Amino acid sequence: MTTTHDPLQDVMQVCRNGHVITDLLRTFPERGLTHCDRCGVDTIDRCPTCGQELPGAFVVAGLQPVGLRQRPQYCAACGVAFPWTKQAAPSGQGALAGLESFLDRLPLVIRQLRVRHGERPPFRVEDTWDLEDLLRALLPLWFEDIRPQCRTPRYAATTRTDFRLAAEQIVVLAKLAREPRLGDQLREDGAYYGEQGGCRTLVAYIHDPEGMLRETPFVPGSGGRLDEGPEVRCVIGAGHRGQAPVQ
Repeated sequence: MTTTHDPLQDVMQVCRNGHVITDLLRTFPERGLTHCDRCGVDTIDRCPTCGQELPGAFVVAGLQPVGLRQRPQYCAACGVAFPWTKQAAPSGQGALAGLESFLDRLPLVIRQLRVRHGERPPFRVEDTWDLEDLLRALLPLWFEDIRPQCRTPRYAATTRTDFRLAAEQIVVLAKLAREPRLGDQLREDGAYYGEQGGCRTLVAYIHDPEGMLRETPFVPGSGGRLDEGPEVRCVIGAGHRGQAPVQ
């Protein structure tokens, strides 16, 4: 005679940015984290409003669940939207517009980091590595699947890190306005990611606190498109609304 068991539903733990930590928190409590190992924000395993536990995997004796259950967007008990639902990144052209708006305001973030507690030195952008650190820290606020890609282009003496937004098929680059031959750099970047594939749009953030660039660096082709490669777009980060330049 075969004995069957009704499945029991476990508990899910998710960070406030929407990264699923585990959907077997009750069965394997050691898998739980107080803070996300991908973006660093704190985690929850129940609705912050009503306390209802987040539904996890169904556990059947003798069977091991495969994969992770999808996170819920709203609480099934009280209907409130979870934090990641409110912060979900837009898709398609909305994602591109949101990214460009975020990059356009990046100088304001840099300005705020100039004032720090105690005797800590102010944050300043001295090189592209500083810009890369800033993008690495802030992009997870809006995008979920971010894949850093290290490469050493011909125009650079050191390794650069670009950021591939996998779901949106966008690659984000960090550059300084004082770098030579930016137009040629963008041509090389576009050709590289055209060969790589999986990139529809290349977005270069160009930090320009001194207002050196009077116009966007020249990118040949209709709409900034290089042959069959990705569309190349630039966001020039300078002082905003008549404020002093941001260093």
